[in-house]
Amino acid sequence: MGIVLAFTGLIARLYLVPLVFALWGDAGLNAPALHWTQAVLGQVALQFGLALIAFLIVIRASERFRSPSDAGANDLVDTGAALFARRILKRLFWVGVALAVLGLVVQESLQQWQHDLLGAVDVAGNLARDILWLVGAPFEAVAMPLGVMLASGALAVRTLEPEPSAA
Repeated sequence: MGIVLAFTGLIARLYLVPLVFALWGDAGLNAPALHWTQAVLGQVALQFGLALIAFLIVIRASERFRSPSDAGANDLVDTGAALFARRILKRLFWVGVALAVLGLVVQESLQQWQHDLLGAVDVAGNLARDILWLVGAPFEAVAMPLGVMLASGALAVRTLEPEPSAA
């Protein structure tokens, strides 16, 4: 569900306005329904979908802290599995930080990169502009929020989980 919501929100955020303009022209762009549709799908659905994806990844990684059903609810399976889960959560935190930083760099630089490529009239410049539009714009929309959610989710789970006991 998270993937579907994130994909729908990303498509609405990037392509809804150009599609409406192609179909109905300027009259379609002035409709309040377009504004609210893009706001709901492009912001809410995208953020909610990314949150579901990020927190599912973090929850799956933290499941190694929990014991099988025959043990108590707060018992650890074993120290090795708990340490492995802590390492996974640490990696997820740093992946989240890296995605957030990359997302911030792309967010701040994408317009400048597109402007720099506008003057290129050769085939390589057009190809670079197309690649930047097809890869950079979706990455800009997804990387920062997904990174923040991964990092915060991993940090929250690591903070709430008990320390592994030294046996």
